[in-house]
Amino acid sequence: MATLHVHPFSSVPFFSLRTPRRGMELAFPASGFASGSLPFAGSQSFFRSNSRRRRCASISAKTADYYATLNLSRDATLQEVKSAYRNLARKYHPDMNKNPGAEEKFKEISAAYEVLSDKEKRSLYDQYGEAGLQGEYGAEGVGPQGVDPTEVFNAFFGDSSRFFGGDLYPGGLSTNSHFSQELDIRDDLTLSFEESVFGCQRKVNVTHFETCDKCNGTGAKSSSCIKSCKECGGRGRVMNSQKMAFGIVSQVSTCSKCGGNGKIVTDFCRSCSGEGKIQVQKSIRVDLPAGVNDGYTVQIKGEGNYDKKRNVVGDVYLFLHVDEKPGFRRDGLNLYSEVSIDYTEAILGTLTKVETVEGLRDLQIPSGTQPGETLKLANMGIPNYRRPSVRGDHHFLIKVEIPKNISGEERLLVEKLASFRASKDSFVGSKGMHQDKENFKKRNTRASKRKTSFLSYMRNLFGGNYSGTRFASISLQAPVPGWISPGRTEQTLIASVYGAFVLTCTISLIFRISGFVLVTQNNFLSWNRAR
Repeated sequence: MATLHVHPFSSVPFFSLRTPRRGMELAFPASGFASGSLPFAGSQSFFRSNSRRRRCASISAKTADYYATLNLSRDATLQEVKSAYRNLARKYHPDMNKNPGAEEKFKEISAAYEVLSDKEKRSLYDQYGEAGLQGEYGAEGVGPQGVDPTEVFNAFFGDSSRFFGGDLYPGGLSTNSHFSQELDIRDDLTLSFEESVFGCQRKVNVTHFETCDKCNGTGAKSSSCIKSCKECGGRGRVMNSQKMAFGIVSQVSTCSKCGGNGKIVTDFCRSCSGEGKIQVQKSIRVDLPAGVNDGYTVQIKGEGNYDKKRNVVGDVYLFLHVDEKPGFRRDGLNLYSEVSIDYTEAILGTLTKVETVEGLRDLQIPSGTQPGETLKLANMGIPNYRRPSVRGDHHFLIKVEIPKNISGEERLLVEKLASFRASKDSFVGSKGMHQDKENFKKRNTRASKRKTSFLSYMRNLFGGNYSGTRFASISLQAPVPGWISPGRTEQTLIASVYGAFVLTCTISLIFRISGFVLVTQNNFLSWNRAR
């Protein structure tokens, strides 16, 4: 026989059907049901394989099995539950496992351990499944079943930052922290610019809740004033069953008389008014390292609110706000400022005083500094809060001031300087032009000398200086044709001389060959006669 459990989910009743034969639980909202009755009461057609009707109904399969999540059998001991959680939590913790789905798996493991490690919750889960836990986990935004996985992990292993070697340690820094709305305390802390650079020690007053010492957190005047709730039998939940045509419908809800505690306090504690906790204000000393920045978060372990039921203490988170300092701009570990100098200082160079986080320091301005240039003082920036020996630089943007109004004497001096620079530029330009002219003349003189020496050589070659040679001396003078321009006379003369020279060599060669042939013939005839 199937058993149908009806339980509240947030403000909307939620029905779940458990079928022992298939081991499946189906859940759907009960909104719109008239008089709390079910639309399928007495009707077997609801469970038929009608796809159209299944699409109309809002039914979702709930297959979560906490025992299967931890790889445990249903008769596992508490020690086996802890051992399984220890191994799986280390394997799937987001800080150790970066694979997709590891974080979701870690949440499921934490939710399973939170239920199976608690005797009362495990008993309800074994009897009613997740339906029996809905009254316990009504919170939103802290895990798939209302469980904070980080809180469960820290309660089991202690400080997760010590386990993984992270940033979260007492007085440590973090810019990405998780906050529990119940136990953690959030506060703001404002620092001066110098305090953020060099670090400081501050006292912070926080208000938190502690367990009432007089009632030990029970909220009762004495132990005899605590009675077991008769409405729920001390379980904190009540179940109403109704027999239907197809099975038994059971509704599990939080006991309205005891509020789910299972205990009734007949006489409240006068100190805490039955709350079991009192509000206390205390002072906490915080050591801030050098190099913190605006928006950083300081986590102080174990100084938050105390939850006696889970025996855990929250933390205090301080959000840092750093005041701005006029004339300073921070970018990472570097600082940036502007320094204004006179135009004469930019030309001649100077040594000026600049403001730094360590007071006034000398900044050397080299001669010829241009507007917009950046000079720096090394190791005068922000320290690295992780490595204090590493420090940034202080950069200075140079701004050259040009005066709008100057005296008559200054104007005369500036005009004199401008005139001097103009004459200097003119002198340099004329000197360059004169040098170019001299170079041009030298090149023309060398070319003229080369032409003159060649003509002299040709005249001497065909003149009387070489009359003792076998070459005939030829004197050639031809009138210049009218079609030759006066500028081309010299080139035409050179071409004519080359032509005459070639003609003379050719004729001389012919005569020599003819003389050699005649001599050879005469010698041959004389030899024949002698024979």
